[in-house]
Amino acid sequence: MKFRNLLSGLHLSVLLGVAFLIVLFSYLILRSYHYRFDLSPNQTYSLSPQTMQVLEAMSGEPIRVTYFFREDHASKRLLEDLLKEYAYRHPNFEYVFYDPDRNPGKTKQYGIDAYETMVLEAKGKREKTRQVTEEAITNLLGKLHLDDTKAIFFAGGTGAPSLEDVKKQSEYGLLAQRLKEANYEVRTTVLLRDGIPRDQADLLVLGGLKVDLVPEEVEAIRDYLKSGGRVLVMMDPVDPGEGKNLEFFLSEFGVALGHDVIVDKLSKLFGADYLIPLVTEYRAHPITRDFQLASFFPLARTVRKAQKAASDFEITELAWTGSGSWAEKNFEKLESGSADYDDKEDELGPVPVAVAVSHPEEKWRLVVFGDSEFAANGYLNLSGNKDFILNTFAWLTGDEFAMAIRPRERKATPLFLKETDQQFLFFVPVLGLPFVSLVTGTGIFFWRRKFL
Repeated sequence: MKFRNLLSGLHLSVLLGVAFLIVLFSYLILRSYHYRFDLSPNQTYSLSPQTMQVLEAMSGEPIRVTYFFREDHASKRLLEDLLKEYAYRHPNFEYVFYDPDRNPGKTKQYGIDAYETMVLEAKGKREKTRQVTEEAITNLLGKLHLDDTKAIFFAGGTGAPSLEDVKKQSEYGLLAQRLKEANYEVRTTVLLRDGIPRDQADLLVLGGLKVDLVPEEVEAIRDYLKSGGRVLVMMDPVDPGEGKNLEFFLSEFGVALGHDVIVDKLSKLFGADYLIPLVTEYRAHPITRDFQLASFFPLARTVRKAQKAASDFEITELAWTGSGSWAEKNFEKLESGSADYDDKEDELGPVPVAVAVSHPEEKWRLVVFGDSEFAANGYLNLSGNKDFILNTFAWLTGDEFAMAIRPRERKATPLFLKETDQQFLFFVPVLGLPFVSLVTGTGIFFWRRKFL
């Protein structure tokens, strides 16, 4: 009997020892090889697909991030969590923190002149930023990775918006800033005087023109585009008879401009004007891939594929307004404020407001928007406008790393209750449970007085 008990105890000890060794080796393995799971509904805590693309392209390059933050700064923890995700996704990504007050030597070495500054180093180059967002970090990584800078020329001298003014709503100052942050070189050219330097211009932008182009300007743009150039046109509604030169030029490349103004009463629900149509429908294209944000186009016209477009053109009507919109063709009614849908004259929505055209053999690309103000200072940061226009620049220039970085955001999940559900939640938890507790407590109280 004693021998059997001893044998059972020895067997139990061996089992416990084996179990302990399994746990120990599992811990050692998991400590060295770990995997992160993001179970949030919208992958909120994961890096965006664009960031993953940049990190994959730089997989063989060591990346070092040095950030100079005060120890007690509120953003330090958030930035550290973000950099941990970068380090997890890139094998040669490392980061280090210095408090500027406690490390004056390092601060001087990196030329830091302000708190909350981050320095990124890769490929023997160094860039600084004070923005601690995924978008800013990834844009700088793309800038460090690329060896060349794309040049964007805006056509000037025709009443076009300013690229310097960042305060006036109708100017392009903020857009120019975002392009420079994305490693673009932004310039201005007067077509009649300077022409289009084909050996320098990666993209020509015609935005917010107040007057029509003269034939010489149209010819210069045509020659540039047919030689493999890239052109972006943002054309506001004009009175019939105006802008004929540019309109005829675009028709040659498969784009038709509508003589109308889009009206959308649904925009009123978002606090906008009827003449600021809401765009929520996008067609399949690299510009709009995985694009789910709404865009707003103040004072827009329709832009669509021309009926007689050449068969070798690749044409996509990118963005469409909602079903509650229409293309108003009576400009007099618009000016008097009495415009209403007329099924004989107007076109009921959805209607297209943007078109992308390309030629696979000649390599030219063209994008036309029926509005220019959606990219101006007053509307650039409204909903999806910024991402839409930056993705357009990226596709036109062939710059995959300049695609807008859209970090995943937490999505609210609203709970809509029927009237019967609301009544249930009021009478049962609010009134019912306290009443049951009161009755039960009173009953127990009198029961104890009577029997105890």
